[in-house]
Amino acid sequence: MNREERGNFFKRRERFIQNPSKTSVRLVLSYLWDYKFRFILISGLGILQSALFLTIPLFLGPSLDILVNPANSIEEVYPLFLLMILIQVFVAILAGIRIWINRWVGTNIIYRLRTDLFSTIQLMSFSWLDSHKTGDLLSRTTSDVNLLKEFLGNNLQMFIRQFVTFSLSFVIMFIINVELAFYVLSISPALFYVLFVFRKKMRPAFKKSRETYSDLTHDIQENVQGIKVVKSFARENHEISQFTDLNDEYYKDSIKIIKIQATFDPLIYLIDNAAFLIVLLLGSLFVYNDSITFGALFAFILVMNFSVEPLYFITRFLANMPQISEVSERIASILTSKIEVKEKPHATVMPSINGVVEFRNVSFKYNHENKKYILNNINFKTKPGETVAILGGTGSGKSTFVKMIPRFYDVNEGEILIDGVNIQDVTLKSLRKQIGYVSQERILFSRSIKENIAFGNRNLEEEEIRNAANIADINEFIENELPKKYGTKVGERGMTLSGGQKQRVAIARALAVKPRILLLDDCFSSVDVDTEYEIQKKLKDAIKNTTTFLITQRLSTVRHADRILVMEDGEIIQSGTHQELINQKGGVYRKLYLTLEVEGISK
Repeated sequence: MNREERGNFFKRRERFIQNPSKTSVRLVLSYLWDYKFRFILISGLGILQSALFLTIPLFLGPSLDILVNPANSIEEVYPLFLLMILIQVFVAILAGIRIWINRWVGTNIIYRLRTDLFSTIQLMSFSWLDSHKTGDLLSRTTSDVNLLKEFLGNNLQMFIRQFVTFSLSFVIMFIINVELAFYVLSISPALFYVLFVFRKKMRPAFKKSRETYSDLTHDIQENVQGIKVVKSFARENHEISQFTDLNDEYYKDSIKIIKIQATFDPLIYLIDNAAFLIVLLLGSLFVYNDSITFGALFAFILVMNFSVEPLYFITRFLANMPQISEVSERIASILTSKIEVKEKPHATVMPSINGVVEFRNVSFKYNHENKKYILNNINFKTKPGETVAILGGTGSGKSTFVKMIPRFYDVNEGEILIDGVNIQDVTLKSLRKQIGYVSQERILFSRSIKENIAFGNRNLEEEEIRNAANIADINEFIENELPKKYGTKVGERGMTLSGGQKQRVAIARALAVKPRILLLDDCFSSVDVDTEYEIQKKLKDAIKNTTTFLITQRLSTVRHADRILVMEDGEIIQSGTHQELINQKGGVYRKLYLTLEVEGISK
């Protein structure tokens, strides 16, 4: 996305958010605005195409009257047939131009819509991502967008064209014979009543179907990612059973939609066929009584037949609008999502960081309606280049603590400062570019080792990438074991590497940006003690001027930290060096360390 497209994207987001009353369908249709002149041209060509096509019966009727009358010469119909052929050639040319422009507009709109969806997801805060399933987001950006592609790329313009065709058909029928036209017009209320009932039943059915489909997609995506865990616990049958339940539910939802459609379609055909037969009967009586010529009746029936396809399309289009509305709502809910962690209008660039991190009366909870704080009145300050180890049980707030520093989440109360600057006053990019973060998840991309390590800075030299890999103790493995060395492609989710190797590549990725603050969230859990020792030795020199926060359960690592924080229920209950905490009789750290030392685990 270039600068101009990015600017337009943000303008569209602002427009969407500032108009919350706008319906989801109107929001999606707003993507047509930039192509409004082309859309008007397409619609005009379609109307002209329909109007010219409908002139055929007006010429064909008189032609038949000439042919059935022996007194007339057959040569009289030649000009009429030639004119009809020329009209059809012109109609074909118009159709070709219309289809090309129409598909071009539709493709460009969907391209922009899909890009906006993906870009919006990239902008969303951690809290928003926490509350949305991966499978559901995948469903919305793929299958939901594909449904809208046909709607915006063809059906909407086609609806306008077919509506005009249907209306012109009635005009021509009235021109040919008023009595028969009034009869055809009289059956319209029955058709619209059937359509009203159908729409009423279809909306909830489509809504339920899309929700189930999202759950199904999420289950597939989650299971494929965790297939080795499933096999290791011999849970294949359970997962198959769980998937079957979801698949059965989606099947039932689909069958319900099919049943409604199977009831609707025959009713439309019944009404249409009954009307056709009665028109044929009445028209024959009119011909018999010389109220209408044979050619005029033929022309009337032909025009009526031409109106059937537009009628079916219109009813089908309107019947499918609940599905379009539901899909539009799902997409609009992403496009109108508000970013919880965002920059101030006049945010400044974060200066080069020295590494003084300070928490002032910081409290935080994930859900504003939830009364329980994950972090509760935290006060803490580091020195530049200090290594801070954080210990605590599950749910004590360790990971949340470090995620507050790069503003993955914003504080509910208090403030966080780096070098005396409130992190909410600076741009996110300038802040995060100086912070290296290694999470517990060890996510790698399906790209080369080099691209994964240089992910935070694409301008890194080869030597810088190797140096980061060397510190993470993964360089030797890359050089000696991988077929294309740093050019080796990492498999999906890093499957070509072991868990420890993925962790070390992730550590190298964080070190490659030369961070001024380094956050290591339990990132040594998949490496053995000897490997961790080697990494720690190399890290000591490489990050001696980098303020480091280290979350780990290994006390052999913790005791070498400049300071140790012990957390419990979102509060810091102990703070000090290893020796200071060991000397605190009755303290949590002393009890934990002595217990593990007795068991031979701390060394």
